[in-house]
Amino acid sequence: MFMPRLAAAVLALSGFACASQEPPSASVSARPGVQTQAAERGRRLAAGTCVSCHAIGPAGASPMAQATPFREIVHRYPLDQLEEAFAEGLVTGHPAMPAFVFRASEIDDLIAYLETVKAEQ
Repeated sequence: MFMPRLAAAVLALSGFACASQEPPSASVSARPGVQTQAAERGRRLAAGTCVSCHAIGPAGASPMAQATPFREIVHRYPLDQLEEAFAEGLVTGHPAMPAFVFRASEIDDLIAYLETVKAEQ
């Protein structure tokens, strides 16, 4: 009688473990609060890194005329391509754009923020 219960418990736990091992992106997108926090971190990163050249919000001109506003970039390029460009080291853009290398967590945050910029349009 003890063995069937033990076996059932082990099966239930192993099923739970498998079910909870989702890819990180799926679990993040399923939790809106986490996505909101990532977008806010991405906004702060853009405000500290990009805003001197680019308009990063839903309105306004870029401080540097050659620097495309984020609200236009998100419609010109699929976000997965931007994510790949960030991962490889962003070296293209306007002539004065410095080469950027972002950590994976920063890329996730920037993409989360760019998703909010795209949604505002």
